[in-house]
Amino acid sequence: MEEPRGFQKAKEAAERLAREQEKLQSMLQRAVEKAERQKGKITDFWQDLQVLIRMVRSYFKKEYTNIPWKTIIFALAAIIYFLNPFDAVPDVIPGVGFLDDATVIAFVISALKDELEKFKQSTAAPYLAESK
Repeated sequence: MEEPRGFQKAKEAAERLAREQEKLQSMLQRAVEKAERQKGKITDFWQDLQVLIRMVRSYFKKEYTNIPWKTIIFALAAIIYFLNPFDAVPDVIPGVGFLDDATVIAFVISALKDELEKFKQSTAAPYLAESK
């Protein structure tokens, strides 16, 4: 499966961000807040986005670390892409603004299917994506 347009830059940003805990936590909180504000517009992928956020949070809190680094970077890249209002299709365009975000989230969910299932079945899964 080919990576969506712009995803490589998001992965590069994820690699940098993963090493800066304070910025990472702030970014995850912004993602939770944006997802809540846009919930009605992103219903098709809202739940998947929540799982990605919970998994990344759980990993960096050392609550669930049985995840390959590549999986964390992919999940983090999808979250970064979602936060970028000026990605391939700007979020401000009514009706289609989140279409590329949905494509990226679907791509990542598909690529990480097995790891996400393991996470959801783990004891870490009940943790919500809410603030720290």
